Amino acid sequence: MEIGTLLATVERPVVYLDQNHWIDLARYCIGSSQISEERVRVCRRITELVEARQIILPVSGAHLVEIAKNAGRQRRDVAQVMMKYSQGWQMISPLRARAHELLHLFGAEPAALGKSQVFTLNPHALWADDRNRQRPADCLDGSLPAELQGLLDRITWAEALLETFVDPEPTVSDIGTERAEKWANSFQELAIHVRNTPQARQHLRGMTRVRALNDFIQDIAQAALVAGWSTEEFQQWWSLRAENDISAVPMLGRFRELVHLRVSNADDKWHRNDLNDTLFLCTAGAYADIVVGEKKMTSYLMRVQGKVPDGARLFRRLEDALPTIEAAAA
Repeated sequence: MEIGTLLATVERPVVYLDQNHWIDLARYCIGSSQISEERVRVCRRITELVEARQIILPVSGAHLVEIAKNAGRQRRDVAQVMMKYSQGWQMISPLRARAHELLHLFGAEPAALGKSQVFTLNPHALWADDRNRQRPADCLDGSLPAELQGLLDRITWAEALLETFVDPEPTVSDIGTERAEKWANSFQELAIHVRNTPQARQHLRGMTRVRALNDFIQDIAQAALVAGWSTEEFQQWWSLRAENDISAVPMLGRFRELVHLRVSNADDKWHRNDLNDTLFLCTAGAYADIVVGEKKMTSYLMRVQGKVPDGARLFRRLEDALPTIEAAAA
């Protein structure tokens, strides 16, 4: 695994793989018969590019949530491949990306979020809030120079990341599952209401904007507060400019447009897994170079292109993505 430093930057193409494609990489690595010869060829080439340090395959919190549901060899095989080929690279939590985008939108953060901030070797980047995971100041060994202390923290994190992924015991958060279920149901109910109510259909764009932004209304208000906006300024922005401003932000724009498309189609049932798929693929789609994603969500992201800032090249299959990956790595 790579350890990195505070000065580490992303100088290689970032290829974000959805969980099902990591599973195919694992099947290739263990010689499984559940993978086609064509997929074997593609997986072999991708691993070669990683080993030659020509591309980065980051892991994310979504990968950890998915793999944590499993136990035994089913988990170990995939987790070991993830750790070997991600080499310590992580995508930051979408909640961190969202917070930065909002601070930049309101003027409290001068610099826009960059690829080297979204994909990183920094400890704890997977988590939405790492304040409780940082070493307390009174626990630091003052005899160590700052550079050595930083190196020690990175080594400790690398070990913890490996242990967390390969832990043989399944871990499922009942609270998290319940919240994701409620989140999905709320969107499904809205989609059905829109389909059954002619007046709602006439105001669909406004309804989906309000519902999408309601997901993070506290973050929006906090960012405006940090930026020093008055209540009047915020209300004017919400009424007149929120639609265009949010759509112009890489990750949030994708989230907003994807919500609009999905609510427009009540036959597309929402599931609790959609919470992770939406947040993480919108983040990867905004900042990675290439995304090979889950079929349905990737199709929606393809449809919003042209309405949001340019982002990753999107693919549903590894076979289709490989020529683009090789060209980017050349």
